[in-house]
Amino acid sequence: MVDLEIMNLIDFSSSSLSILPAIIALGLAIITRHVLLSLGIGILSGALLLNDFSLGGTLTYISDNVLGLVVDGGSVNSHNVSILTFLVLLGMTTALLTLSGGTRAFAEWAQQRVKSKRGAKLLAAFLGVFIFVDDYFNSLAVGAISRPVTDRFYVSRAKLAYILDTTAAPMCVVMPASSWGAYIITVIGGILISHGVTEYTPFSAFVTMLPMNFYAIFALLMVFAVVWFQLDIGAMRKFEYQACLGNKDDQDDSQQRSLDDDLGITESHRAVLPI
Repeated sequence: MVDLEIMNLIDFSSSSLSILPAIIALGLAIITRHVLLSLGIGILSGALLLNDFSLGGTLTYISDNVLGLVVDGGSVNSHNVSILTFLVLLGMTTALLTLSGGTRAFAEWAQQRVKSKRGAKLLAAFLGVFIFVDDYFNSLAVGAISRPVTDRFYVSRAKLAYILDTTAAPMCVVMPASSWGAYIITVIGGILISHGVTEYTPFSAFVTMLPMNFYAIFALLMVFAVVWFQLDIGAMRKFEYQACLGNKDDQDDSQQRSLDDDLGITESHRAVLPI
């Protein structure tokens, strides 16, 4: 390990200690079930390692990086501020779904129409496909909406997580009217300009390349195949078997915590309108 000349930090790029902060964060999240606390301690442990366990250097490093998110060269970093503002609004919107009772209202509406375990999983998959504005918003919103319905039909939380993850990002990267779609089109535009390509516009090039986005296409096809044909492989088979028996080891609310628990967000029972 060598000192970095510019920032006087310790270089762990060739050391196995580089994975220690991630192990600490994940381990604490599993043990304590407090996500924010675990991530915070993971960040702190990483900063301590980089600064050779100097408390003063660690605090200075963290404060400089936090300030650097919004200030760049003495002026406001509009790009980072826009991203942070979007994430804050995203979290507020998701919390509003819970606080207003919209999540509960939609779940009650869906429970009257969904009659089977397959239907509950299809509901989550279709919501994941149609809510494509952002992958984070997709996972947060669809997860909050679908969980009461999938719980009713004893779908394991592991299966719900798979459905959410496999529909969120793939849909965002193939839809131009999404956060990732807009970013990819911007990147394509820069590539076209740098190479002097004029026969394509950034949007037309994006659309032309869509059939070659094999991961997104096959991931979406696979999730619907898994849901329709009830395919459970490996550990997923165990979780689904436990859920079918009513053994909610993977979804016991008394043992699981979410960001709602950490932030003290309680679901309202007085919803005026469903989502």
